[in-house]
Amino acid sequence: MSCGDEAVTATNDDATSCKLSAVSQGYWSDPYINMMVKRGERRAPEMHLGYFARVAGVRLLIDKFFEACDTKIQIINLGAGFDTLYWKLVSEGRPIENFIEVDFAGVTARKCYLIKVDRNIEIC
Repeated sequence: MSCGDEAVTATNDDATSCKLSAVSQGYWSDPYINMMVKRGERRAPEMHLGYFARVAGVRLLIDKFFEACDTKIQIINLGAGFDTLYWKLVSEGRPIENFIEVDFAGVTARKCYLIKVDRNIEIC
């Protein structure tokens, strides 16, 4: 992995920590974020609002996509990092045919490990 790749993968850890901070402050609910990161430092409200806008915007688009389709859908999440969207959608009973996450091998390996270690979720 090059130095540039390491810098990009490090953004995953920062983003996950920021999301945990925002969720713990009540900006949105994510019961699955704790399986990806156990603790993080509290971030500034501007960071919380930025992540809230990003999460809400993506969610709005995905909801519109579900509304427009009358069949199960496929989602491909590029640069997925430690995103927890899959479990949120499954817990809501959304009709998903495939949910594919793509990221650097090191990030996906760590995510797989965290999922296997956490016994509070179903692995589908």
